[in-house]
Amino acid sequence: MRFSRKVRRPPIINIISLIDILVVLLIFYIATTVFKRSEPKINIVVPPSSRATTTKDTQPSIIYVTADSKMFLDDTPIEPDQLGDLLKSKIAANPAYKVAMKADTKAPFGMITKVMDAAHTAGITDLPTFMDAHAAGGATP
Repeated sequence: MRFSRKVRRPPIINIISLIDILVVLLIFYIATTVFKRSEPKINIVVPPSSRATTTKDTQPSIIYVTADSKMFLDDTPIEPDQLGDLLKSKIAANPAYKVAMKADTKAPFGMITKVMDAAHTAGITDLPTFMDAHAAGGATP
């Protein structure tokens, strides 16, 4: 008696699921990798110097201008007319004296101009300026 044989098909590998697993592994690898800045592999030994000195970079004093036209030098309230003379005396005492201005976004432009004029008369040519949108109207620094 002859039995009919079933025709054997070759096994099928579902490649779609393998690609899904590969993508998940790739995402996991990228997400867990620590990204390191590349640095040159050059080792440089700098010779010692007897003349070199270290510098201490001091933070600048801040001139605050509030929305209600008040002016502060660091934490001290100051009149706009006195600012130029005060800056001149500070520069005379310390030629490396630095100053910056931080103004409220609602501060009158006239007050900002007064600060810039006072700095110019004191000999300050570089006055970094920052606007502060978070200061409440009239809040002190």
